[in-house]
Amino acid sequence: MKGIFSRLILGILVLSIAFLSLAPILWILISSISTRAELYSVPPHWIPQYPTLSAYNKVLITGEGFRGGGGISAAELMRRGILNSVVISVSTTLLVMSFAPLLGYAFSRLRFRGKNFLFYVTIGIIALPSWPVLIGLFSEFSTLGLLDRKIGLILLSFIFRIPFETWFMKGYFELVPKEIEDAARIDGCTHFQTLYRVSIHVVLPGLIAVSIISFLFTWNMFMAPLVLTYTLRSKPLTVAMTEFIGQYYVNWDLMSAGTMLAIIPPVLIVLFFQKYIIKGLSAGAIK
Repeated sequence: MKGIFSRLILGILVLSIAFLSLAPILWILISSISTRAELYSVPPHWIPQYPTLSAYNKVLITGEGFRGGGGISAAELMRRGILNSVVISVSTTLLVMSFAPLLGYAFSRLRFRGKNFLFYVTIGIIALPSWPVLIGLFSEFSTLGLLDRKIGLILLSFIFRIPFETWFMKGYFELVPKEIEDAARIDGCTHFQTLYRVSIHVVLPGLIAVSIISFLFTWNMFMAPLVLTYTLRSKPLTVAMTEFIGQYYVNWDLMSAGTMLAIIPPVLIVLFFQKYIIKGLSAGAIK
């Protein structure tokens, strides 16, 4: 009876956590297929009486205007936001994939003065919260001419991600037997050649894992772009959807449909690459 009771309590806790995690997404889905009359009804309709896909049609095809849009249609808003998010996320991921292995390998294998100090300074940036430095970042971006530019968001996301990815890549490289690299060095390979001809193939699951995490982080970035961008020339999708919030009216149906569309890429990436994420993070956690 004691074992049954323990499993029952555990099951209730698991179901509670799952409900708390999925309830917001479920409510957004319900809102995206509900009519505007049902969205403002009291009490709220948990199951739409007249489900409709008109919100998705507006943000994808017809491009119906909305209050507070400044003359920009909902479809145009979504297209620009998606394009900006793809450019920023993919560019950041490519930069991380290029530099994280180099830094991780350097801290793992090379010997140079101040190595430990530089490594601790690098990983110390991980603990630095982003929101307290936004005022300083705004001033610096203004001075450098990076405000409302995609290149500014790419550099910012890369700088905030590279310490974490370097730390994990260092752990991955420390799992590679040194004898493999010594054999490559005996055959005449330099450190750079040893990295990209031998070691990188061994730590490839880890590199894929950190790249996916970097993409997801950049895709979901909100606070910094909200402060550092102000036009659709550079606003990512997460910030562009705030345009649905007007001074006197909120287009809940359009915002909910846009949110469901924004969720699709991260969900698909996690579903298709979950094996690499779990394997990569588990391997890096050993060190």
